[in-house]
Amino acid sequence: MDEIFSLLKKYKITPNQFYVLYSMKHKIKTDRFVNISLELKRLLNDQWVKEDYKLTNKALIVIDQIESFFKLKKKKTSVSLMGPECIEKIKEYSEIFPKFKLPSGKYARTNIKTLEAAFRWFFKNFDYTWETILKATKIYVEEYEMNNYKYMRTSQYFIRKQMTDKSYESPLADYCEAILNGVEEQKNHFKERVV
Repeated sequence: MDEIFSLLKKYKITPNQFYVLYSMKHKIKTDRFVNISLELKRLLNDQWVKEDYKLTNKALIVIDQIESFFKLKKKKTSVSLMGPECIEKIKEYSEIFPKFKLPSGKYARTNIKTLEAAFRWFFKNFDYTWETILKATKIYVEEYEMNNYKYMRTSQYFIRKQMTDKSYESPLADYCEAILNGVEEQKNHFKERVV
């Protein structure tokens, strides 16, 4: 609402004058509580309305600007955010994680719908390719596999996890950034063998 009044103030138009302009554009009968003749006289003097009582271009522009505050913005689809093969990529991402419960007691894999919502957030906030995301995920899972998945996050929490202060952290973004910077985990060639 503040934006609308700031715009009216910027153009030096009163709310009543805007009401008259809007009514003229949309051919709406004005209310009797507004003094139309007084408002029209001011609008004519300030060149918002032509002599033949048609709206000027600047009047149409202001009306369009104010109307734009009330238009619903279309929500981006998953395909427009993440690409045409996003569901296949999400499935591929999920399959990198083990099929069993982690030592924390939670399943490593999260359902696809939940992952889709998490990836929507991820792609709104970060700009990484699926190739980088999948590579980072493989590195993450391999890293925790060596320690029997101890303290490993689920597939959802690896993408994003809400912190106590209501902010989000994304270990996936950190791993992706490390890959782009050329820092990859060195594979441990030696494993502990118990005989």
